[in-house]
Amino acid sequence: MNQTLRRAIVESQEYNLSTKSAWNLYQEKGQYPDKSIRAEIFDSWENSKKLGISPFQNKINEIISPNTLKTRLDKNQQLLSFATPKINSLSDILHDSKTMLSITDKHGTILHSSGEKGVLENAERISIFTGGTWSETSAGTNAVGMVLKTKQPSRVLFSEHFCEKNHDWYCVASPILDPFTNELIGIINIAGCSNQVHQHTIGLVISEVNNISKSIDRQYHEYILRNNLFLNTALEGVEDAVFVVNTGKSIIEKNRVAKSHSILKDVQSIKHLPELDRLVDSVLLYGLRIREEKVSHDENKQKFICSIYPVTFQDERLGAVIFLRENSAYPSSIGHTPSSGRSLHTKSTRYNFDDMVGSSNDFVDVVKKARKASLIDATLFLTGETGTGKEVFAQAIHQASNRRDQPFVAINCGAIPHGLFESELFGYESGAFTGAKAKGNPGKFELAQKGTIFLDEIGDMPLDLQVHLLRILEERVVTRIGGDKPIPLDVRVIAATHKNLAEAVKKGEFREDLYYRLCVIQMRIPSLRERIDDVPELVTQFMETMGGQFGKQDIRIHPDTMDCLTQYTWPGNIRELKNVIQQALFNTEGNIVFPFDLPPELVKNIGENEKEALIEAMIRENGNITNVAKTLCISRSTIYRKIKQYQLKPEDWLG
Repeated sequence: MNQTLRRAIVESQEYNLSTKSAWNLYQEKGQYPDKSIRAEIFDSWENSKKLGISPFQNKINEIISPNTLKTRLDKNQQLLSFATPKINSLSDILHDSKTMLSITDKHGTILHSSGEKGVLENAERISIFTGGTWSETSAGTNAVGMVLKTKQPSRVLFSEHFCEKNHDWYCVASPILDPFTNELIGIINIAGCSNQVHQHTIGLVISEVNNISKSIDRQYHEYILRNNLFLNTALEGVEDAVFVVNTGKSIIEKNRVAKSHSILKDVQSIKHLPELDRLVDSVLLYGLRIREEKVSHDENKQKFICSIYPVTFQDERLGAVIFLRENSAYPSSIGHTPSSGRSLHTKSTRYNFDDMVGSSNDFVDVVKKARKASLIDATLFLTGETGTGKEVFAQAIHQASNRRDQPFVAINCGAIPHGLFESELFGYESGAFTGAKAKGNPGKFELAQKGTIFLDEIGDMPLDLQVHLLRILEERVVTRIGGDKPIPLDVRVIAATHKNLAEAVKKGEFREDLYYRLCVIQMRIPSLRERIDDVPELVTQFMETMGGQFGKQDIRIHPDTMDCLTQYTWPGNIRELKNVIQQALFNTEGNIVFPFDLPPELVKNIGENEKEALIEAMIRENGNITNVAKTLCISRSTIYRKIKQYQLKPEDWLG
């Protein structure tokens, strides 16, 4: 056992006096303590102070809800199945050593605890219980929080804790790491508050915990290796080139076809394939499956058909598997003209007019105008609040136009750093500036040749760069940075903003001549509150398209829930509605979405009605939680949560 740990536990009174003195000096005067305090402990004290942790707080800052805890337990089922039997086998040792042992998830939230009864009861008083999160942000300096930061074994002894309420406790924590990615999976933590322990006994406990941690690591290794072998065998049996990528989008494995492909064998990151990179973003962010999408390799115009599948473990996305095959419809030779007469450019849109959902008068009218706009080539200016779907309209217009087989290139004018704006839009020649690619690089306008360029958030374009865009729109040519050769452009321009550009012109924040050049045809996309009658139809579509991501089928909306959704003003528009439905699908326990499955801001108007309905049911069933749950078609745990939420007491229903 570590000498410091032995001294702290066996000579706890003397050790605690020393560290307590240093803690008092730090808290009262902010002075750096003497060498009795380890450097990593002092660093954590400093960070705890910066995080706003009170050294005198009585409870931790984060205790997750019962619903969230259930979700965490489900997600960590594999971890618990490995760890729980081993922890339970230590019950006698934990009892003799007057200690407790907890296992947390990768966030530091306790999932399971076991140990001597008296210790567990004492631990409850300082929030060491299932659902309590022991990160540094929640609890200040503690052993679990230290492991979360370092992924290394850690110990925090008595007054080394930042919060005074923990000064009677010692904690020793060990990480459980993924054997292949080295990512943190969970933490095992020993805690005790008694100094009546023989050093041999506590040493035995710590040794056993280290053995458990290593054993779980081995089980994970065997589990992943076993499945990986089957995966590798399957991948070598397909004719497609296959990439396995992690969440950082680095390629961590290729199959034989990919390794021998003339182009793909040299690709180390999918960031070298921009079209593929964007698709993988959708897979990693939203868990989507991509099937049969066309992508190209920019450098040599090689065409591929790709399918992408997310890789998950315990409901956590770990990466993706990408299948690529050459698109036989397009020749790989750059100089060859395709017999079909189709362009070598791939379609890069995901929406068309068939994806438009809504039957309100305002929405039907704007869709009708958009269809009409798709038949002409004039510059189009879309206005509307953030989240109304301006890019969806832009893509649909492109898809319905005679440019549908040509590129659709979108650029967010508010997201590009000022210094990179010109090179992004206009491209650059070799040697134009330090760090420039040896062969130069085409700009967005060149990439959109013969197709459509979508300039989103045009109102955020820097004023000094607007003159360059004006010149392109007037002359229909672009010249790369560092070049002197004008490149003729055949590009349809669609611009969009949520700002009032007319007001921006008056304030001198936007060029008047550019404003009139953009506003050849102007269309305003209505906000969701202006087409509130479309909400039920949109909700139904989102439920159908996203339910599978959450393992839900045949989802129904409770009438009170729909009332909430149609009474809300939706400041974030359709984007916010989609996020709310995702949250509701995540929260709901069955196949009916109730109001309490929605975010709080949507249900505040019906809170009193729900409270009254709960009290009435409790009175009718004489406080029988099981019967109330059946009556209201919700789980018992939800009933308990609602009782706590509305601060109800037995006298509210027992009279």
